Amino acid sequence: MDHRDARDLRSRGMIATGSRLLVLRCLRARREPWSAGEIHAHLHSRGDRVGLTTVYRTLAALARAGLVHAFERGGETAYRICGEDEHCHVVCRACGAVTEAAASALETVLADGFRIEEIHGTCPDCLAG
Repeated sequence: MDHRDARDLRSRGMIATGSRLLVLRCLRARREPWSAGEIHAHLHSRGDRVGLTTVYRTLAALARAGLVHAFERGGETAYRICGEDEHCHVVCRACGAVTEAAASALETVLADGFRIEEIHGTCPDCLAG
């Protein structure tokens, strides 16, 4: 068992169930956001017996607890682990890659009380391609 994942769940008042731990491990294994269907397919391909409904419920609970961030991606919701520090997400419109930007990079806007969760643009790889 990954103690970090169990600790993160408990610190947010959640029980560290097998399904929650599997979904968290999936999300930690990849920087790009995953949809519930992608997570379910990945778990199923590894032989993990987790239902799609359980994956959806788990992702919703993790998002409510602030462990993951939900992104709109091509008409579906995708999820990504969030960092601990105050940050916003910079999302590439072309490929969907997500980078976390430190809140200090946006100090002027944040100082006025504005909370930025996502900024959309084009990543360097897509600009070069």
